[in-house]
Parts: sequence; C-alpha cells; structure tokens
Amino acid sequence: MLRVLNKEDARERILGASIDLFSRKGFAAARVSEIADCAGVNKALIYYYFKSKEDILDTLLGSIISHVSSASTEFIDTYIVPMVKDGRLDIVGDRFEFSDSEAMGYFQANMAKHYEKLVDYLLQNRAIVRILMSESLRSGKHGSSLFRVMELMDKNPGNPIYRSLHAADEDFEYNEDTVFFKFFFSWIPLISIAAYYDEYKEKNLLSDENMKELTLRSLEILVKGAQDRHFVVS
Repeated sequence: MLRVLNKEDARERILGASIDLFSRKGFAAARVSEIADCAGVNKALIYYYFKSKEDILDTLLGSIISHVSSASTEFIDTYIVPMVKDGRLDIVGDRFEFSDSEAMGYFQANMAKHYEKLVDYLLQNRAIVRILMSESLRSGKHGSSLFRVMELMDKNPGNPIYRSLHAADEDFEYNEDTVFFKFFFSWIPLISIAAYYDEYKEKNLLSDENMKELTLRSLEILVKGAQDRHFVVS
C-alpha cells in the first residue's frame, strides 16, 4: 500500500526516483510506471506534478542552472558590486581592472571560495550532471541539453548574471572569446569530472577528499589562465 505523502515529499520522491532511473537506465529506457514504483506513488500523481517524463528531465536540468545562477548572482552582489562602488574595481568589457594588488587578491580569494562551493554542488548532484552529459550525446529533444549552461552567459537582461554584472558596471560585456573559453575550458571540464566522478574514483582508489582536491587544483590552473588575461591592476 502506498503511504500518504505531503505534496513536497511526493514531488521530491518523484524527482529522486527519476534521477536514479535516468542515470542507471537512460532517459529513453526509463518508464513513468517505473518512476512511480520507485518513488512509492501512483502514476497519476506523477502527472499531477509534471506534464510528462520530459518535463521531469527539464525540471532536473533547470535546477542545476537555477542554483548556479543564484549562487553567481549572490557572489556578484556580495563582492563585485561593493568593489565597483568603492572604486577598487572597474569593469571594461570583460576586463576586470583593480585599483591595486590587494584589491585583486581579495577578489581572487573570494572567487576561489565561490568556485569551491560550485564544485561541491556539482559533485553532490553528479547524478543529474551525468544525465545531462548522457542526453547531450543523443539525438532528439534533449540533444542540446548540455548547451543549457550557455544560458548563464546569455547577453540579455533575462539572464540574472548578465543583468547583475551590467547593473554593477554598465561597461561590462561578454565577448565571443570569453564565452568560448568559459564553455569549453570551465564548464565542460567540470561537467566531465562530475559525470565520470564515481568511475574515476573507483578505478584509482581515491577518496572523496582526494577527488575534490584534484578537481579544485585543476580548476585553479584553468581559472588562472583566464585571470591572467582578464584581471589587471590599474
């Protein structure tokens, strides 16, 4: 007998079951009836919360985009906006010009903390990231799912990150080189690490601490390359 669930509990159980089935069987092979059985709910309840199986996947992928967007906007409001206001930072295009080395060091230290939180989140939610990676290699509606991370770099007011940066300094603007670099040398490496995390960890007999340390160290190398080009002291 199915136990009575409150609305939030039922929805979360459906999403949890979907993550498990999509990551193990693949999105196409997983059936709604299996999701219902795994979640301990009836099939009709799934359609109460979601229009379709595709809607469940869109919700999972959207949760990743939404979290990263919110965390990035918080970082902008907490660090970039105050630094622009007090004259320690001036943004020209996608170039960050700091008033002195102390200001740049302060910014880099807090950006490193921001990236560490982002890495923690992606590794904790690596099953969803794995689904995103898997579906991006298939033809069909979700074949371009991986490119949803491009939403974080959209040059329009509908993107909270772009809107916040542009509000902090109207001179801010993404350029094509920056978008290309961030997608292929920042997002793709992080997504790949999260997607293949468990297999790599098992094959190389590493702990979670080892995996996180390796991830952060590699990310630091990539980020430094971008910072050397875009961060300067006036």
